[in-house]
Amino acid sequence: MKIVSAFALVSLALFSSGANAGEVLLFKSLGVRHSEALRLAAQSYQGYRLFLVQWKGAVHENEKAELAGLGLKLLSYFPDDAFLVQGDAAAAEAAERLGFVRLVTPFTSAMKVEPELAPRGLLTTGSLAVSIQVAPDADLSAISARLNGFTNLGQGIVIGSANASALFELASRSDVVWIERYLPLRSFDLRAEELGIRPQPSGAPTRTGYESGVKILNTDALYAKGIHGEGQIVAVADTGLDTGDMNTLSADFQWQLKIGLAMGLGGSSWGVPEMHGTHVSGSILGNGRNSQGLIRGGAYGAQLVMMGMWSDIMNNIMPPSLDKLFQAGYDNGARIQSNSWGSPNSAGRYDNWAQLTDTWAFNHPDYLLMFAAGNDGADLNKDGVIDEGTVGSPGTAKNVLTVGASKNLLNAGGIQRMMKELRGGGDKWGVEPIASSRLSEDSLGMAAFSSRGPTADGRIKPELVAPGTNIVSVRDKHPKADPATMSWGVYDDNYVFMGGTSMATPVAAGGVALIRQLLVQKSGKEDISAALLKAVVANSAEDLYPGQFGLRSSGQEQPTVRPNNHEGWGRLNLANLVGSRKLEFYDEKVGLSTGQSKEVKFNHAGGTLRITMAYTDAPGTAGAAKVLVNDLDLLVRDASGREYYPNNRSTKDSINNMEQIDIASAESGSFTITVTGASVPQGKNGAQPYALVISAGN
Repeated sequence: MKIVSAFALVSLALFSSGANAGEVLLFKSLGVRHSEALRLAAQSYQGYRLFLVQWKGAVHENEKAELAGLGLKLLSYFPDDAFLVQGDAAAAEAAERLGFVRLVTPFTSAMKVEPELAPRGLLTTGSLAVSIQVAPDADLSAISARLNGFTNLGQGIVIGSANASALFELASRSDVVWIERYLPLRSFDLRAEELGIRPQPSGAPTRTGYESGVKILNTDALYAKGIHGEGQIVAVADTGLDTGDMNTLSADFQWQLKIGLAMGLGGSSWGVPEMHGTHVSGSILGNGRNSQGLIRGGAYGAQLVMMGMWSDIMNNIMPPSLDKLFQAGYDNGARIQSNSWGSPNSAGRYDNWAQLTDTWAFNHPDYLLMFAAGNDGADLNKDGVIDEGTVGSPGTAKNVLTVGASKNLLNAGGIQRMMKELRGGGDKWGVEPIASSRLSEDSLGMAAFSSRGPTADGRIKPELVAPGTNIVSVRDKHPKADPATMSWGVYDDNYVFMGGTSMATPVAAGGVALIRQLLVQKSGKEDISAALLKAVVANSAEDLYPGQFGLRSSGQEQPTVRPNNHEGWGRLNLANLVGSRKLEFYDEKVGLSTGQSKEVKFNHAGGTLRITMAYTDAPGTAGAAKVLVNDLDLLVRDASGREYYPNNRSTKDSINNMEQIDIASAESGSFTITVTGASVPQGKNGAQPYALVISAGN
């Protein structure tokens, strides 16, 4: 069952509205509104500084320049074919007279408040924690005066608490763009205490080779080619690393750590008494010195930039601002960043966190941000299938690689109970076949707790899964770190078990670092785009359909072949990048404008053919019900003229910025692959860059 929020219903309506582009505006708060109705309802422009300007058709760069020439600043794209702009009433009136403009309407209070927040504001007399997006040059002192506990997070986002009257007063301000519930960040490990378990010593540690979870990704296939992560730098934003002291750091990091940074709000050290950051770092690139190489990260030849986010003020993780956090990794040479944290219970929403993340990624297209999907997976309607619609932000962002948790293969150590025996298991996972399953008994299975997609606007999430249950990695040696409360059990003096999508993400990140090294070697170039990395990851992933339970009359663990909202495009399988498979890739840095197309001819000998296209899209708007901005379309034609559409569709995909066509038994002959710029209202120099990957062979 999908958990459907109010604005998810809006998104369902918008895709069935039947209106042509440029005739409706798609709000989270108001639903689908036809332009003519908004035009007739528009009042005087006086007193407003924010407006929506909608085009009659496709958006062109020269037309955007005309608006700017009138003194209107374009802030963000708003579907369909509109921009939120800032300026005075005279400029708005002048814009209305331009030939390409269908509508100019004031951006009113009713358009600015998250629908889940507004009813609570009306009914409560207490304060609500809110996150507010403000316009450029906003009067922060006046805004802060209406908030309790005001904090400026930078990038135009402030947080605080407000009562109902203050909430509506803030929404009426001309320098406030969007108001939503503030959902604080937390690490996405699933603690033993949350499962009702107090870890016990595991006895004699196992030595199966599956302890770290890395083996399931078939990393040996790239190790055999001399690829272990050399030359790659991976950033980790987390609680911190080990003791925070180079002199006492675990031997598993002695040659891996490039730099440690204390970046938490008010934080003083990059080492804290929390095991989380140490464990995830070990899964990426721990060198295994304390286990004679048995337990090591996937890219054990790579280097680490540790960005400790522990906030002494918040007593939790809290970055100073997302742009500063991401920039620190970038400036220290990293081009992949692993983030095992987010906002739980955000139910797939595209919020301020996600918009900020997409904005930074769009401006740094060679930096891949990876995020954990969250641990909100549950079968609350008790149909034996995990409910959908639970991915946490910023994992809901378009431009990140969001990772869910599949199962490790480990039948001893850690937590080995049935799901129904865990705390809350009867309510969350109490129906068969989930109820009697365990956490790591079948590598084809999904972790029941792993958050599922889609996002609220219907995009596929997560994109990828990796083992995230009973993962053994480096133990934090900080004197205050307590494995009895911070782990799933002790493996030995140097390693502990943990679980969650927090653990799946770094396992995947190590594999992605190996892929990046391979691409650098194949291309001879260092500037590999994040879009190309995502496309290669999805292209090489292994479909887990139908999952560990097989086909059942009432559904199955994987509802369809990939892509789906449980496994995304599948589990990373590095063996698919080597051997007899033919692999071609294109990193198109200039890209396509509206109406432009580019073709690739591909001669295929027959058998499996897989084509994947991905791009780093312009940021969506938190207050809009549809997130995709630039729409590129992938189409494949075979020698007989048969057409293939992406993502198991029978027509184009106008929702996702990753598209894949997977033909299991393609005929031999020439194939034509076409990428088209269906609509590019906010490109780079008017165009949308993209990456294309073609693989063939079994």
